[in-house]
Amino acid sequence: MFTAKFIRNIFLEAEGIRAIGRSGKMTRVFAKQGDLDGSCSIYSLMMMLIFHKLLDWEDMIDGERAKKHEFVSRIQHEFLHGLNGICSGGYTLQEISDRANKCFGSKMCEAYTTEPGTPNTVNRRLLHELIRMYLDCRQPVMLGYSKPSEFGHALVAVAYRREAWNRLRLFCLDPSHGVPFMHLWNTVIDLDYLSSDNDGFTDTNYYTEKKVCVNSFLVIEVFPPESNCPF
Repeated sequence: MFTAKFIRNIFLEAEGIRAIGRSGKMTRVFAKQGDLDGSCSIYSLMMMLIFHKLLDWEDMIDGERAKKHEFVSRIQHEFLHGLNGICSGGYTLQEISDRANKCFGSKMCEAYTTEPGTPNTVNRRLLHELIRMYLDCRQPVMLGYSKPSEFGHALVAVAYRREAWNRLRLFCLDPSHGVPFMHLWNTVIDLDYLSSDNDGFTDTNYYTEKKVCVNSFLVIEVFPPESNCPF
């Protein structure tokens, strides 16, 4: 029997994945590259904001809404004009966090990475454990990973399960390709729980069938943690 722990505020309807948005009504969630004329990190952030009830899908495509809602106006100005994602000359998750916090007017986003010289540098094993802990609190987690001889990529983890004593399986929404009918995810990534900073590409993306290295993640501190959460 399949079991996994999902984030809160995610629903599967005939039209696809839905969440309760900023307006308190059900709204579309999944953004595929091409829908917003942007790149992976921007798409992933927009999905995170919808899951956290900070945006509706329509906020991203209707310029008139920005005139009525200051936060929507800030998001549109900061992220939805002249976009670039995690690529050469694009945004890192730390840059996404800094820009989003400017829109919030307070520090609500936190980015963690194994890269040295950043505010929240952690080793790889702690990074993996923090991802699990946030998902345990039913919070969506925006992941950043690198690939051998390629640009990095961003996507959103919406569920997880312990696949083995040394492996954490993440069920994700990847903006680079569509979601199969009646599915809540379109990509599965296995984290190697025993990997260290020097082990290289030991995580697995089962959609691309390639080894990757999950080396950063971003969370938004909006929902209060559940009673069994360590935060």
